[in-house]
Amino acid sequence: MTKEFRVYGALLLVQILFGLNYAISKILVHSFPPLVWAVFRLWIATALMMLWARLSRVKFPAVTREEKWQFFSQCALFSLFGIVINQSAFLIGLKYTNAVNASILNTLTPILTLLIAIFLGREKWTVPRGIGFTLAFVGVLVVRKVEEFQLSDQTWFGDSLMLVNCLSFSLYLVMSKGFWQKYGSVWATAFLFFWGSVGVTVLSVSSWKDFVWPVMTGTLVASGIFAILGSTLLTYLLGNFALARINPSRVALFINLQPIVAGLLAWSWFGEPITPRAIFAYVLIFVGMLLVLKPANHLPIPAGVE
Repeated sequence: MTKEFRVYGALLLVQILFGLNYAISKILVHSFPPLVWAVFRLWIATALMMLWARLSRVKFPAVTREEKWQFFSQCALFSLFGIVINQSAFLIGLKYTNAVNASILNTLTPILTLLIAIFLGREKWTVPRGIGFTLAFVGVLVVRKVEEFQLSDQTWFGDSLMLVNCLSFSLYLVMSKGFWQKYGSVWATAFLFFWGSVGVTVLSVSSWKDFVWPVMTGTLVASGIFAILGSTLLTYLLGNFALARINPSRVALFINLQPIVAGLLAWSWFGEPITPRAIFAYVLIFVGMLLVLKPANHLPIPAGVE
């Protein structure tokens, strides 16, 4: 199995999990205050990640005494952007906006990631890449029914938080690439979760005041298990694995596959038809991604990173 196949396969699985996460998160934030649920989710994920790192006997990153401070401080910094701000803004924003607005605003992440990477000198602009990102972006807007996007007094707060979520995650992708290349993804992800759990716990203090434990139906339990194992543990672990091996903008580019994943799942599970509009949008997304991902347009995976 080639390195590229493993990386792109990991990113495809991440998008399948994220594609399911929208509906499942809606179920959870209707039963739990968003930040209260985030606290449960992250602390359980942290415990499971630490346990897995121990049982699998993955070696702790080889760091000197002086480098330990750098390792833990970087974990804390990246958890701020990649978990605390990102997850809090997403979960709270999801509660105060509608599904159409949330899905459309989240399509900005790949574009923001590319622009930040270029601005910081981490990546270079090329015409094929620009065309590819634009085609994929337009394709997502078409399939997400951009004409239904609404700015209103009822959704502006949630919409603003969704934008914060996108910007925060874009910064995380660009800033943390070297960190994952240096330290690997298992122990570093475990401590990323730990610091993220601490940060979200602090933010959630006021949310516990009137919290009443909900009735744990089968649907709620299953949704919680998926959110912890699927859309938290696996997505971050696989995403960080990929981020160590390819450019941040290409990691973010795979977010454009989420509407395709959602459409195919709706077709296979619920018999919803795939419309000509959706097919047109899927073609735009695939052509755009092919332009960006073709070998001439990306850096090779580092030889020392397996």
